[in-house]
Amino acid sequence: MLIENQRTVTCAPTNTAVAEVASRVLGVIEESGGGGAATKCFFGDVVLFGNEDRMAVDRKLENIFLDTRVRRLRQCLMPITGWTKSLSSMIALQEDPMVPYERYDEAIQGCVLDLVSEEIKLRNVIVVCSLRTMDDKKVKEIQKDLLEVQKKAREVEREKISFETYFQSNYKKLAKDLRTCVETFVDDLPRSATSEENFCCMAEVLLLLDAFGVLVQSEPVEQLQALFKRHSDVRFRLREAISSCLRKLWLLSSNFKLPEMYDSRTIDLEFLLQNAKIVLCTASSSYRLLYMQKAQPLEVPVVDEAAQLKECESLIPLQLPGVRHAVLIDDEYLLPALVKSKLNSRVQIMVKMVLLY
Repeated sequence: MLIENQRTVTCAPTNTAVAEVASRVLGVIEESGGGGAATKCFFGDVVLFGNEDRMAVDRKLENIFLDTRVRRLRQCLMPITGWTKSLSSMIALQEDPMVPYERYDEAIQGCVLDLVSEEIKLRNVIVVCSLRTMDDKKVKEIQKDLLEVQKKAREVEREKISFETYFQSNYKKLAKDLRTCVETFVDDLPRSATSEENFCCMAEVLLLLDAFGVLVQSEPVEQLQALFKRHSDVRFRLREAISSCLRKLWLLSSNFKLPEMYDSRTIDLEFLLQNAKIVLCTASSSYRLLYMQKAQPLEVPVVDEAAQLKECESLIPLQLPGVRHAVLIDDEYLLPALVKSKLNSRVQIMVKMVLLY
């Protein structure tokens, strides 16, 4: 059903049973090569939700478990520190890093000038105090403040970084942030969230960023400055590398649009669950899927260990909008669900779903 692009909800009576089904689904995807365009099976299209402790979610199941997936995606979708900000910052850094570096240099110079002005004021105060023969204790305190100001000014000048260091440190940070986001999107983003071309473009961007980063470290600083000052004597491979990077980055900026989502409920209910092809949960917790108004219908509920379900539980996934068929899997001789009510036992309300179908 995953290959046929058919949205399915797969249920079981207990969290443990759902976790076992999820492990089997992951095994099928891994056997197909971890997902790919040929099989159309991707981890991002499968979502598991339920009680994390009762499911005993391990590292393998964390790949598809809803809560952990939300936490990973939330970091990438934040407007200040996420994908959009990192992408725009990388484009700005590659297009013209001289402007922000000049602002940085001006800020350093301004800080030094402020400290020099403060130093002059303190020196004047010391002169006035000496002329008025004021208390030596107060003069020593002012001299101590003067030494602190001088020390701070020297530290500011000493910590000032060169353009090469400024560019490389910012480039490494942004490249790392973009890599984290891309790897998260590849693993956790449903394929229907964007086009396959965008996923391919993201993979190409990582390769180009790595190649340009290595090239920048091997080139002299004069070449780096000439590159961003648009001089004609820049080496061809350096100019071509940054041009290729910028083309792909701008392509992603134009075509790869993600909604800005800040709270976990919006990410899981309105994004992940609505776009997943296979949703795994217990039959009783499938009621959450009733609130997905904008999603395509989950056409086929698949219920494993169906004989263990009570009728009231089995009706929950069957009432999902758009359900046309149902698949019940189990052994018809399996013991039914445990019902302690004597009234129910007498009127035989709880009947095996397998026998009904």
